[in-house]
Amino acid sequence: MSKLVQPQVEQLQVSVQKSDTVQNIELCQQLPLLGGGLFNLLLEAAIASQHKKVLRHNQVEYSYGQALARTLYLAQLLASHGIGRGDKVGLYFPNHAEFLAAFFAISSLGATVVPINPLLKAEEIGHVLSDSQSVALITHSRYLASGNSNSQDLQNTLNQLTLKKLFLLCTESDKSTELASILTASIDVVEVADETFDAGMNSWLQHLESIDAFAQSPATLLSLLSSIGETIDSSEELALVVYTSGTTGKPKGAMLTFLNLFTAVHTYPKRLDVCGNDRLAAVLPLCHLYGLIVVLLGTIKQSATMILLENFDAPALAQLIETEQITVLPAVPTMFQFLSLELERQPRALSSLRLGLCGGSSMPVELMKKLEEQLDVPVLEGWALTECSVIATFNPSSLRKYGSVGPAMPGLEVAVFDRDRKLLPSGVDNVGELCIRGANIMKGYLNNEAATTDTIKDGWLHTGDLGYIDEHGYVYVVGRSKELIIRGGMNIYPREVEAAILRMPEVRDVAVIGVPDQYMGERVKAFIVLKEPGSIADGDVKAFCARHMADYKVPRLIDFVDSIPKNSTGKVLKRLLS
Repeated sequence: MSKLVQPQVEQLQVSVQKSDTVQNIELCQQLPLLGGGLFNLLLEAAIASQHKKVLRHNQVEYSYGQALARTLYLAQLLASHGIGRGDKVGLYFPNHAEFLAAFFAISSLGATVVPINPLLKAEEIGHVLSDSQSVALITHSRYLASGNSNSQDLQNTLNQLTLKKLFLLCTESDKSTELASILTASIDVVEVADETFDAGMNSWLQHLESIDAFAQSPATLLSLLSSIGETIDSSEELALVVYTSGTTGKPKGAMLTFLNLFTAVHTYPKRLDVCGNDRLAAVLPLCHLYGLIVVLLGTIKQSATMILLENFDAPALAQLIETEQITVLPAVPTMFQFLSLELERQPRALSSLRLGLCGGSSMPVELMKKLEEQLDVPVLEGWALTECSVIATFNPSSLRKYGSVGPAMPGLEVAVFDRDRKLLPSGVDNVGELCIRGANIMKGYLNNEAATTDTIKDGWLHTGDLGYIDEHGYVYVVGRSKELIIRGGMNIYPREVEAAILRMPEVRDVAVIGVPDQYMGERVKAFIVLKEPGSIADGDVKAFCARHMADYKVPRLIDFVDSIPKNSTGKVLKRLLS
C-alpha cells in the first residue's frame, strides 16, 4: 500500500534539549491519524473516563486522558520521522507504563505493530525485524545499555539490518552520548527521555483542554485531531504481525488485520465477566496476544484499570493482588500453579479477587479445583491460537465444565475434522483436528504463501490440536498433532531448538521433545548423537543454546545417545523417545 505523505507532517517540530532545562514541546495540532482503527478504542475510553486511572506501574500511574495525551505526543514524534500508513514498526518492550502509548501511537498512524518478546535473543530479534521489513524499532534503553548481557549482540544485529529509525525511551539517568553512539550512522537514533515524554503529555493535555476535547464525540474529536480524515480498511490493513514458531524453519509472522482484532475485542466481553470497575493484573507479557488483547485492549474496551507487574514472581503477584485490590487475574496455568504453591507456603485472603482467567495451555482439573478453593473465585479456561487472534472458545461463568475449554465464542465456529477433512459429529469417540472459522482468522503468514495455504483451507484454520466437541457444544482438547511444546505458557517448537543444536560442530544428529513438568507444564529434552562420544557435555549444549535463543527454549534435559530412531523414509520416530 502506498504511503500517504502529508505537508503537515513535514512541519512537525519537537524540540528536545538534552540538558536539565525545561523541555520545549511544540505541537502540531493536526496529525495524520486514521479513523476506524484500534486508536478509536483509546479515544472513546478517554472521552468517557478522562480522569479514571487506566494503568499503574510501580509508582507511575496515568489516567485515560493522560494516556491519550502521551499517545498523541509519541504519534507526533513518529510522524515527524516519517512513520506512516503501512509501515511496520517493531515494539521491543517490557510490561512498562509506556507500552500503551507506544502501541497506540503506532496504530493511530495506520502503521503495523510488530511485537517482540523481550526474552528473545539478538538473532531471533533480527529475524523478526528483517522478515517483517520493519522500518523502525521502539525499545527501552535498558536493552542497549552496557550492563545488559544481550546488548552487544543486539547492537551488532541491528547494525546489519535495513532498519532506519530507532526510538529509545530513556530514563533521566541514561547517558545520551553512550546510547547515541552504539549504532552505525545508517540508523537514526531518536531518544525520548522520561522528562521529555512528560512535557509532551502536558502540552497535549493543555491543547486537548483548550479544544474541549473530552466533551466531544469520538468522531468529532478525531476530525479535530486528524489532518487527513481517512479511515482504515479494517479487513485488509494489518494491525499486527505476530511471530509464532513453526514445526519447520524459523518463526512465521501471522498477519492480523484490524478486523481480526476488533472481532476479539468486541466478542470477549460477551463471555468474559469483566466490567469498568475491575482492576486487572497485567502479569502476562503484553507482547503476547493473550496479554495484548485480553489485558491491554480488554482493559481499555471496558474502561477498566490494569496494574502492571513487569516480571512474574508468585510472592510479588500475591502481594500485588492484596495491595492493589486486584479483581481479575488473567494468567497461564504455570502462573496459577506457582501462585497456588505460594498460597500454601503463606496463606492469605485475597478477598478483592473475584475472577481468574486461564489460557495459553491446558490447566489440569485438579489444579483448577484446588485454585478455586484457595482463591474462592471461579477460574474460567479458554483455548485459542495466535493465528485466530487468541479468541476461539471460553467457558462461561454461568456454566463452566471442568476439563473443557468451553464452547465457541459468539459469532465463531469450531469444528472437528478427520484426516480426510471430513466433518465429524459431536461425541467423545469422534476425536479429530480442531478447526476454527470466523472474522478472527489471520490474513495469512507474511512472506509465506505455502504455510498459509497449508494452514487455512476453505476458510477454516487448521490448528493442529486434537479434540472433540460434546453434545452441548463444549470443546475438549486432548492432544496436539503438531509437535508444539508449551513451557510456562510459552510456545516452543522442537525444530527451532534442533536447528540451533545442529550448529554445534560436535553434533551429528539431534531430536527434541517435550516431557511433563510438574510446575512449568513441559520441559525441553534433547536427544543428541555426537560425532565423537564424550566430546561435549550437558553444560556445553545448554550454554550454546543460551547464546542463541531465549532461555525458556534451552533444553533442561539432555541424553547423549548412539542413534535417533527413524522410519524407512528417515522421519524421526519421536514416539519412541522419552
